[in-house]
Amino acid sequence: MKARAASRAEKKRGRPKRSFRADALDRRTQLIEAAMTVLVECGFEGLRTRRVAEEAGVNVATLHYYFPTKEELIQGVAGHLAERFRALHAPGPPRARNPGLARLRQEFADAAFYWEKEKGLLLVMQELIHRSRRCPAIDRILQPLLQEWRGGLEAMLRDGSEEGIFRPEISSAEGAALLMTAMMGLLGSPHLFGIVFRALERALVKPELLEQNEDRKDGGSHRS
Repeated sequence: MKARAASRAEKKRGRPKRSFRADALDRRTQLIEAAMTVLVECGFEGLRTRRVAEEAGVNVATLHYYFPTKEELIQGVAGHLAERFRALHAPGPPRARNPGLARLRQEFADAAFYWEKEKGLLLVMQELIHRSRRCPAIDRILQPLLQEWRGGLEAMLRDGSEEGIFRPEISSAEGAALLMTAMMGLLGSPHLFGIVFRALERALVKPELLEQNEDRKDGGSHRS
C-alpha cells in the first residue's frame, strides 16, 4: 500500500501544474459555451443566469464571479463568436482562377460550413442580431464583431478590385454592405445559400472573369 501511495505521489509530482489563469480561462469558456447553448435552445428571452449556471454545472455565485452582469456575459459570448469565426474555415481552397474570386468563394464556403458543422454559432449570431435591433446595449456589444467582419470584407474587395476581379462601379464599402446584408438574411435558410451566393458573384465579379472561371470548372469542354 505504501508503494502504491508513493507511486501516486510521484505521478502527481510529475504532472505539470495548471496556472490559476488557465483554470479561470477554462471556467470562463465553460460559462460562455453554456450561455450559447441556452441561447440556441431557449432564445434570448430564455437567457437567465440561473439557467446558464445549471447548464454549466455551477452555482449562480460562480457565474456572477466571472460575469457580474448579463451584459458582461453576452460580451463574452460575442468575443467567443469572433474567435471561432477567425479560427474556423471550410476545408480546401475554393476553385477559382483568380485569387480575389477564390477569397469571395471562401466566404461563401465558410457560411455553408458553419451551418453544416457549427450551426450553433450562426444561431447564436442570429439571436444577438435580432435582439440588437431592440436593445442599444446589445447593439454596442455586437458592433465590434460586425465591424471586424465588415473590415475584412472591404479589404478583400479592395484587393480584388486592384487585381481587376470585381466591378469598379461598386465600392468596397457598398460590396461589403451587400454581402453582409445578404448573408445575415440567409441565417436559417440554408436551402437558399447556393442561389444567393451565385447572385452575389454575378453582382460583384466582372462577367468576363466569371465566364473564364466557369470554362475552367468545365475542364475546357467548350474548346474545339
